[in-house]
Amino acid sequence: MKKFLIALLFISNVAFGQKASQSGIIYKKHSDIEVMRKLAALYEKGDPDGMARFYDDKAQFIGMGRYVSGTTPRSRTLTEAKEGWQNVINNWNDLKMTESQPPVALEYSDGALVVQSWWTISLINKKTGKKATVDMVLFD
Repeated sequence: MKKFLIALLFISNVAFGQKASQSGIIYKKHSDIEVMRKLAALYEKGDPDGMARFYDDKAQFIGMGRYVSGTTPRSRTLTEAKEGWQNVINNWNDLKMTESQPPVALEYSDGALVVQSWWTISLINKKTGKKATVDMVLFD
């Protein structure tokens, strides 16, 4: 029993003795957040070429399109992303992107920076006239 109590005290000490560590900084205001807002404005205007200018030719896009449950989505090239954006523009009217939460820029200790932005997209189908609303989160 004595060994059990000693082990329990040791484990408790280890668990509570952990020090908090910082892995980066979260920004509520950052120039890259403004870039995301510019991309949203270009999407609303129907300008996939303008959107593409913000990305490197080697950029990979994950999560675009519909996938079969249980499969891993493949990444898409910038050309494929532009085709997807153009498809939406061709088939939908009145595309509006509204921030559903304030975006943040996460600068990690290793130097990587990611902007997380949350959007509600509303648009009207050109063929049916029905309105659609989509919630979306972007990590750029």
